[in-house]
Amino acid sequence: MQEEAIQHFYNNEEKLNFLIKYLKLNIKDIANLFGVKPNYISKLREHTYDALKPMHLYAFSGAYDIPYKIFEDRTIKTSTQIIEIIEEQNKEKKELLFKKDEQLLKSIQGEWYAYFYPSNQFSDIYRIQTTINADGTVIDKNKNWGKLLIGTNQSLIVKEAFNSKNLVTIIFDNHQVAYDMFHFSLVSKRNHVNREMFNYGFFSRHEIELDRVKTILGNKEHVQLKMQCEFVERIAEHVEAIG
Repeated sequence: MQEEAIQHFYNNEEKLNFLIKYLKLNIKDIANLFGVKPNYISKLREHTYDALKPMHLYAFSGAYDIPYKIFEDRTIKTSTQIIEIIEEQNKEKKELLFKKDEQLLKSIQGEWYAYFYPSNQFSDIYRIQTTINADGTVIDKNKNWGKLLIGTNQSLIVKEAFNSKNLVTIIFDNHQVAYDMFHFSLVSKRNHVNREMFNYGFFSRHEIELDRVKTILGNKEHVQLKMQCEFVERIAEHVEAIG
C-alpha cells in the first residue's frame, strides 16, 4: 500500500468499515450475524464514536477469522497495521484441521449448562453442568470428560462417557459463543442401548427454568433422531448378500 493511501482510524467503527471494504464482506451477512437489519450496519459504519459492543466484535472476529486484537489494541490505528496483521495471520496458517484460538478459548472457558432432550421418554430434560477449562479440557457433572477442538468456523467437544466409555460429540458455530447462549448438534449412544442418537440442544451460561427450556427446544420429535434397529439390519443384510 502506498504512503498516501494509508488510512487512520480513531474507533472500532472505522476499523470495521475498513475491514468490510478490504475483505469485500456482505452487509446482509454481517447484519444476520449481529441479529440486526442491514441499514443498522450501514448507519453503524458512519458513526465516529465507539458504539460497537464487545460481543458484536467477538462474533464478527470469530465469523470471519479476523484477529480480535485489531479491535482490542488501541495502538493499531492504521490500515497498514491491519493489513499486515491479516497477511501475517494468513501466512502463519498451516493445513491443520484444528488450531489454537486464544480468543475463542478465552470466551468459552468457564461454566455452562447444556440443555437437550433425553432418549428416555420417562425422563425430564437434561440439564448438564459443564466446565471448559483454560487448557481446553472439558468435564461435566456426570464425570464425562474430554477436549475442545477448535476449527476455523466451527468447533467440536469430544467427551468419553464415564460409564460406557462411548464417545459424545458436540459441534457448534464459533461466532455464536460470544452471546453466552448458543445451539449445538450432539451425537451419542443411547443409555443402556447400543444405538446412536442425534440431538439439537443449547448451552447457556445461566440456569434456565425447565418450562422455558421446553419452549426454546420445541417439540422433541423436531430436535431428536434415534437410529432404528432396522437400519443396522439392512446394512448387515447387504454385507451378507454381497459377501
